[in-house]
Parts: sequence; C-alpha cells; structure tokens
Amino acid sequence: MKKLLHIASLLFTICSYSQESVFYSTNQFENGTSSKFNLEVYNLNFIKNNEYFNFIADGYTLLGSQVYPQVQYNNSKNTRFKAGVFIQKNFGENKIENIVPTFSFQYINGNHEFIIGNFFARNNHGTIEPILASEKILRDDVIETGLQYKYKSSKLSLNTWLNWENYIRPDDDFKEVFTFGISANINATKNLTFPVQFITRHKGGQINKKVRDELNIIDIYDIHNLATGVKYNFKLNTNNQFIVSYYYLLHTTNAPLAEHPFSNGNANYFKLRYLHRNFNFMLSYFKSNKFVTALGNDMFNSYSLKIDNNYWNGELDNRYENLQEPNRELIFAKAFYENSLAKNIKIGVQLEGFFQLNDSTETLVTQENKKNNFDYSYGVYVRFNDLFKL
Repeated sequence: MKKLLHIASLLFTICSYSQESVFYSTNQFENGTSSKFNLEVYNLNFIKNNEYFNFIADGYTLLGSQVYPQVQYNNSKNTRFKAGVFIQKNFGENKIENIVPTFSFQYINGNHEFIIGNFFARNNHGTIEPILASEKILRDDVIETGLQYKYKSSKLSLNTWLNWENYIRPDDDFKEVFTFGISANINATKNLTFPVQFITRHKGGQINKKVRDELNIIDIYDIHNLATGVKYNFKLNTNNQFIVSYYYLLHTTNAPLAEHPFSNGNANYFKLRYLHRNFNFMLSYFKSNKFVTALGNDMFNSYSLKIDNNYWNGELDNRYENLQEPNRELIFAKAFYENSLAKNIKIGVQLEGFFQLNDSTETLVTQENKKNNFDYSYGVYVRFNDLFKL
C-alpha cells in the first residue's frame, strides 16, 4: 500500500510539473466515483498584485475568492450530468462579483472525453502565456460554455473547445463573441514533444444592429493566434528536471485598426524550466514583430492597452494613445512553490518579472522610452477541492 501511495504521489507531482502558473490545478475527480450522486466543492482564495509601469499593460491587483459547488449524477459508467453554481467575490467590495449557474453533460469512453454545456478550464487548456493569459483563472470567465473534446494516448494529447462568450438577440447593440481553441502535444519520444496551440476569436452576428459608414465597414471579424514548437525534457532524477522549449507564434486578423493596429505578425518565444519537487522556475525570452495576442497576457502585445484615465493640469494624459512597440522584446521569469496544508488543501506562492529590452516608438518623447524597464507581480493562494458522496 505504501508503494502504491508513493507512486500516486509521484504521478501527482509529475502532473504538477506541467502547470504554467501556481494558480492552475487539475481535476483529480475527473473520472468520478462508483457513487451515483456526488457533491464536488472547489474553493480558491487568491491575491495577485501586478506592479506594472510600462507603456503597454496596466498594473492592478486581483484578490478574492471563488466557490464552486457541483452536484454530479453518474448515470452510467461513461455518462455524467453536473449542475452547480460558480460564485466569485472580490475582497474589498460588499457585493458578490458574479453568480454563474452551470450545467453540463460529460461522456468518457477510453481515451475520449466529450462535454456539452459548462466546463471549468482550471489549467487554461494547457496553453502558454502569450496565447491565453493565466489570470483568466482568477476571473469568473474561467467558467466556459459550449463544447469540449479531449483525447489522450501515449502519442497524442488533444484538447479542443468552443467557448460561446456573448449570446445575442434580435436588434441587440453588441456583437456575438466566441472562441475556438486547440491545444495539442504530439509525443515523438518519451522526452521529445511537439506542441501545437491555436486560438481564434470571432466577433460578429447577423441579427444584431450594425452601424456602417466609410470608417466602419467591418461588422464581422476574427483574430487568429497559432503557436507551434518543440519541447525537450531532461529528467535528471525523480525530483529534478529541466524542460527546454521553443515556440513560433503567428497572428492574423481582419479587424479594423481601432481594434488591432497590425493585420498580421509573428513572435519567437524561448523557455527554460527547472523543476524540483514542489518548486518551479521558468526563464523565457520573447521577441515579436507586430504580434497581437487575442486572449494572452497583455504584456506580450505590440501596442498599448493602458487605460487613459489620468489628468495632468486638467488635461487628459493621452501619452499612450496609438502607442506601438512592433518589435517588443522581453525577458520573462516566473517562480512558484506550492505545498499541502492538509488533505485536499494546498497553498502556493508565485513571483513574476518582466524586463523590457526594446525602446518605445517615437510617439513618445525620447526621455520617456522604457528600455530596461522592470515590471513584476506576486501572488498567493489557498485552494480546497474535495468530493463527497451523497
């Protein structure tokens, strides 16, 4: 029995190695139990403070709590129905941020898993930070709605999903929005993997109101991100390993310039990871050429997304308006540690740093360029996740 427990603990540690952020987690109850009815309770309490002073992304603090109870009905060995309520509360406010009722049907058969309804992307579908920002885990849109299909074998792991983000009715003033994604790993050998990640975000609709003029003729548009790469795992022993990876990223879009200033671009992303038991360290180099990310971390974008809401001598500070950094170059580092406090209760801490190597463009006065600027963030969480038989 002790040997089995050791193997299970080792497998869980290896699974944690694949995480890109300390806030990520896997669902250890994915395969359910023999019980007909179960209650799964998930709770995440978190603080993440972004001290950003660059010209591209805003600094802010996320702190709050997520509570997600779900009732599971195991209709058969392969089929499961779930109904729950996802609740997010931001600390410092006297109101609840959001209450999301969730419903889903899950079918599992061998290597295949299919979900229709709501699904909980608690590890961001295994994507890298420039493709899908890890902070999504700390917001209520971590609950996605639509379809998800997963396949896992010794040679291939595949996760593909459709997340319908914005539903429209006739004469609505806003667009429908949905995201389609693919995250796959092709295992050439035990240590050599070829990852492929793809995101497309669509905005449009046929029954909503449309405003057309000479400056606004595009009512339906998409933005696509693709990342392909190679990853090699140097496993020194059970507790120590290095992972070296490289990704080539592309984006294309037919969005108007007001939405995205570059119609296409690319980027190179190198990453070195060192893992020692519950400690994880990543050092990355990112260099872009007009790259735009649809849903990734704002720090990897090639134009400013800062909120212009500050005034100097009574006038709006618009220094960041139309600011572009088409050749953005960053060194990105992340370190995190997590451990168990008790059964099904974990605590973790994380540090991140961004060092900017490029200058800003000439839209700003020369003395305000941000070459060698250092931005950082830090975070901590406590997570509880358990399954109770009813």
